[in-house]
Amino acid sequence: MEPASNPSLDLIATAALEPAALIPVFPGPAALFDGNGAVLFANRAAGPLLDALAADRLVALAAALDASLADGLPRQEKADLPGLRGGTALHLTLLPHGGQLLLLGRDTTLERNLLQALMQSRQLFRDLVACSTDFAWETKPDGRFGFVSPRGAMGYTARELEGHMPTDFAAPDSPETPRPTLWPFTATAPQEAVEVFLRRKDGSVGCFEVSCVAVRDGKGEWAGTRGVARDVTEARERVEALRRAHKTLNTLANTDGLTGLLNRRAFLDELEKRLSRHHRNRLIGTLIYFDLDNFKKVNDVRGHQAGDEVLKAVAEAVRKTLRVVDLASRIGGDEFLLWLEETGRDSAASMAARLMEAAAEINKQWGVEGFPLGFSIGAVFSRLDVVEGAEALVARADAAMYVAKKGGKGRTHIAEEVDPV
Repeated sequence: MEPASNPSLDLIATAALEPAALIPVFPGPAALFDGNGAVLFANRAAGPLLDALAADRLVALAAALDASLADGLPRQEKADLPGLRGGTALHLTLLPHGGQLLLLGRDTTLERNLLQALMQSRQLFRDLVACSTDFAWETKPDGRFGFVSPRGAMGYTARELEGHMPTDFAAPDSPETPRPTLWPFTATAPQEAVEVFLRRKDGSVGCFEVSCVAVRDGKGEWAGTRGVARDVTEARERVEALRRAHKTLNTLANTDGLTGLLNRRAFLDELEKRLSRHHRNRLIGTLIYFDLDNFKKVNDVRGHQAGDEVLKAVAEAVRKTLRVVDLASRIGGDEFLLWLEETGRDSAASMAARLMEAAAEINKQWGVEGFPLGFSIGAVFSRLDVVEGAEALVARADAAMYVAKKGGKGRTHIAEEVDPV
């Protein structure tokens, strides 16, 4: 029997492909920022948060937003908004993508207020957790559960949990279900929002977000720990679905669908960065422009599917030849660009020779008799005398490739290196 689908996960995975569709239906604060930190879209729940941010009352969050936009890395941040009864506590997830940043928030006011109440009164603790949907607990000095909220947790009743060690229910320590360094169920100091993976009664593994405080006796000695735990498995899966969706979007936006190489836009954007660094550090790099000789004949005689296979074979040969630091792109049709980081004439000649060897192997399988498949290759070098843009360098490489083609198919033309100034 196939597992039942999760409507909320299906919604988030689908909506994640379009932030404008996700933001209005997200249950907590949600907003999309552009690369300069300006708000593009936001739902109503995000209003107080954005007002506080604009008024410079959330310095740490503003710094985290700037950092994620700068380095493209996701982050988690907390924010407290002023208001009645202590205001609102938020747990925020920052997800950068394509020069923009998606902010998703969850209200954690209940956890914060409950922990404060726990520190004031054990009886208040018991009263609150009796009507709470969270899993509340207390461990004794021997580390065993001495109290569990009446509703129980993880499919167990409170009675089934009390008297057992929390470690009895811990999932095996693994990369997928890591054990926290400090086990919160026996913590001697306050902990907040620690992820713990626990086995449910049905054998499944859930992710629980645990917050706790230490219990002290009259002498100040540790006498156990108490806290709350929330099952965040679905919330975690929603964030993971968003991450996967954004990764897929990023891949689709930057790669050629047939070959998996960078597309023209992504290649030129990255090349522009490389050229700036090379010029700043007085380094030379090589740009190779090549296309396939007699490729049209393959399409005409063997069909376009065979032509697609040829292009994929070329891409695979390029991947095997390049170093990790180099770049490769199919910029359209049967035309390809290669950037060789910090290289000169010898490396250009070596790469051209390897490409010709690859072309010969591809021709054996896909070439048409009388019309051999081959490469016309042009190579140029980045300039040190001036700051040259990516488009200008590509134009020079294109011209070098046509010099090779005019000299006869299956040839290489390597331009002269620009003398350093």
